[in-house]
This record gives sequence, C-alpha cells and structure tokens, in this order.
Amino acid sequence: MKKERKNPHLGRDVFEFIKEQRAKSPELAEKMDEHLLRLELARQLKSLREASHLTQEALAQKVGTKQPSIARLERGHSVPKLDLLERIAHALGTRLEVRFVQL
Repeated sequence: MKKERKNPHLGRDVFEFIKEQRAKSPELAEKMDEHLLRLELARQLKSLREASHLTQEALAQKVGTKQPSIARLERGHSVPKLDLLERIAHALGTRLEVRFVQL
C-alpha cells in the first residue's frame, strides 16, 4: 500500500503548479505578470548600469535622484514613472521604448 504524502505539492514540478494556479485565478495571473514585468525591468536596469561601469550612487547623481531609489528599482520594489525611466535611459546612453502589445 502506497503511503500518502502530508503535502501533495512536494515533488511536483513548480512550473506546472504555477500554471495550474494561474488558470484558477485570472487575478493572480495578472498580478504575477505585473510582478514579472517589474522584475524584468529591474534586471535590465541593473545589467545596463553595470555594463556602463556605474555604481548605483553614480547613476543616481546623473539622473538627479538618490541611490536608494535606484536600489529599489533594481530590486523590482517600485514602479518608476516614465520621466525617471527616460532620465535613466539618457544617463546610460540608451533610448527608452514603451510599447503596447496585443493580448
């Protein structure tokens, strides 16, 4: 006789579990998508800053903000305003693009 696990989720594929949870709750799926977009923006920002050999402090000075603001952006803990993103793009020698994508 097979022994039942106390936690039925142990040993399952995490991506399959996430897919199931997203299907159950459109609200959860939307929040997850928003969070993933914020994390992708954070990853890009940090990567561009490091490629430019700038510290968070140096970037903050170029942009006209404070280092903790850059740190929050790089952790994905805040949603930046468009004008701040434009200043960051300029300071990093890049161009900001904002697009609408059909769902």
